[in-house]
Amino acid sequence: MDTSPHLSSVLSAWSTLLGDHPRIDPAPPGRDLWPVTAADGRRYVLKRLGPWRNLPVADQARALAHLSRLGVRVAEFLVTEEAGMFAGAPEDSFVLMPHLPHDDIAPERSLPVEELVGRSVAALHRGLAAYPWDAHSYRESITEGLAELNVPDDVREGFDARRDEVLARIAPLSLQLVHGDLTPDNVLVWAADGAVSFIDLDHLPRAPRVWDLAKYVSRRLRRLPLPSALQNVERFVAGYHRTAPLAAEEVDALPAMILAMNLLEASWTARILSGLLERRLLPEQRAELEPTLAALRRQLAGEARLVTAIAAATTA
Repeated sequence: MDTSPHLSSVLSAWSTLLGDHPRIDPAPPGRDLWPVTAADGRRYVLKRLGPWRNLPVADQARALAHLSRLGVRVAEFLVTEEAGMFAGAPEDSFVLMPHLPHDDIAPERSLPVEELVGRSVAALHRGLAAYPWDAHSYRESITEGLAELNVPDDVREGFDARRDEVLARIAPLSLQLVHGDLTPDNVLVWAADGAVSFIDLDHLPRAPRVWDLAKYVSRRLRRLPLPSALQNVERFVAGYHRTAPLAAEEVDALPAMILAMNLLEASWTARILSGLLERRLLPEQRAELEPTLAALRRQLAGEARLVTAIAAATTA
């Protein structure tokens, strides 16, 4: 996409906030997300919503405002000159949000903040559970997705041997609104302020709350050596559990949900790469396919230390 005249025209919808000739920096690779600096030096982010939307813009804006009122740090959509939530055509629209200050914390340096992140995710879930309206969202299709997997034969055979056990642990869990894409990349930590912010709340499905926990810790298990990853998992889950205690069935289901998460994401990526599914594939998604399969093979081989780390986090 042309990032100069077209985006400058889009940004004119927020001319009071941005002033004349705001600076537009390049978007990260594969993302329609542009850092913008206003004439007065304030920083913003312009996001193209794109053709694939998980819930209506109004519902996302209402949910963000609800969370902000409860003290959960999110980037609310800023109102345009025409008192709208977005600029551009409805099928190709843009939203403007304040930039949220944060540190760039590499995975190998993330252990000291994991408990804070866990507590903050618990607060996010409490806020989403208290959302009083229909978000016009969707139910996360976990069981249905596990029925048709595009994964290597050895992974499929390993899961088939445990399928009934995994589904039995997940099935009883209650549903609520959750983030839906709670990766470490969507959790911003600002150590100087002891603050955690959440971005990319454009899914908000109904799912068990351990769906979010599984997505977060699955990245640690892929990106860190196993002994270090297990320390991160234990601290993150402990922080969450101390703030919003996990029920016994949730603790029991979390390892199964991590397995399900990795299976679904590996299958999703493989479908896109093979052309069976027409979706945009971000560079990091492509790069994580092999680490995801490696994590699956470890867990399917009977990796008991993950279960031990989760149990330790919820009994301390």
